[in-house]
Amino acid sequence: MRNGLWILMVVALGVGLGCRAETDDTVVPDARDDGTTTDDSVGADADADADGEVVTGPENTNALCDDGFDNDADGYTDCDDFDCSTNPAVTICGSPENTDALCSDDIDNDGDTHTDCDDWDCEDLPVCGESTNAACDDDIDNDGDTHTDCGDSDCYNNPCVTVCPHEAPAQCGNGTDDDGDTYTDCVDYDCLYHPDAVCPCESGGECDNTTCDNGVDDDGNGHTDCDDFACSRNGHVTVCGEENTDALCDNDIDDDGDTYTDCNDFSCSRTLWVTVCCG
Repeated sequence: MRNGLWILMVVALGVGLGCRAETDDTVVPDARDDGTTTDDSVGADADADADGEVVTGPENTNALCDDGFDNDADGYTDCDDFDCSTNPAVTICGSPENTDALCSDDIDNDGDTHTDCDDWDCEDLPVCGESTNAACDDDIDNDGDTHTDCGDSDCYNNPCVTVCPHEAPAQCGNGTDDDGDTYTDCVDYDCLYHPDAVCPCESGGECDNTTCDNGVDDDGNGHTDCDDFACSRNGHVTVCGEENTDALCDNDIDDDGDTYTDCNDFSCSRTLWVTVCCG
């Protein structure tokens, strides 16, 4: 009888633990992968949780980008994942190759065997695409992104390209679509973002110091506050750190703290009112 009771207790305990493991889906991945499937002091191991299911999470630190595991389950592991290879906070994947300067130096900065404009990290940059008056006025899709000439943001958002029309600050209240892009006055980003244009931030927008510092995705585009270009590249917004004037883009200082300095920062090279990056 005693042996039978002991067996029943063991079975009951095993069932109880099994049930707990099958419902243990609240654990989080840690930054290591030791090949086990057991919980540890910081959560589940990076490869699986307590019931053997694969755990997904971010892949954006040196530890997570060097653990041999596809942490975010996107099909790419460690430095083969853009979340690692193009992240300035990750240093183990080599230097980034994602600025105009780095994409025109004839060096494979990130060590992925692709150099400058042959590297996917560079392909959307002005230096690798349609970025000159000639290339932006030849009726050819030079960078193969299905957008041609002034219909390509590489041309339209480039202050060094003058063949693409823009609404000047003085035109931002005349009720006319001066540049023919179907947007008029303060509905046009040329006006809404330009520091010299008088444009109020309309309700539902994310375009002034208040809406860019409230922790809310006001315009519902999936980006909040300073992670939204409507804030970070807006000449009326100062809470995101400024690096979007000729003076700030020519002082050898990373003024906005995003690890990119002066003309290596899109806030300079892709801001229409900044001209010091035109060479």
